[in-house]
Amino acid sequence: MSEIAFNIDNNKKLAFFKKISDIDENLDQAGIESKFTDPEQKKKFNKYRSQWKSYVNTVKNNLATILVNKLEQNEKGFEDGIKAINQEIQEINDTVGFLNIFGKTIDIIGNIVGLGI
Repeated sequence: MSEIAFNIDNNKKLAFFKKISDIDENLDQAGIESKFTDPEQKKKFNKYRSQWKSYVNTVKNNLATILVNKLEQNEKGFEDGIKAINQEIQEINDTVGFLNIFGKTIDIIGNIVGLGI
């Protein structure tokens, strides 16, 4: 069963969680327990509501685990990307530095050539 759950699109998982969370909130409405006048019905309702809350928390924790795993999977790629960008920026800085030195050297040579040597 976990294989089936693993293959479900994450958006569907989030939509499912939203639906069951909405119901979970409705199960806590003020006065809902008073609708059950029979003590056995009230006991059964509380038992089912408790189970429902447990399942909602399980789904929430599973989704959190999925999100953390996705973040961890992308973290290395993100760090590698930042390193590559910084390296490219350094190479551009090196190129600009080279061009500045090259330009100054050409100016000096131009001055020397202008002296008629």
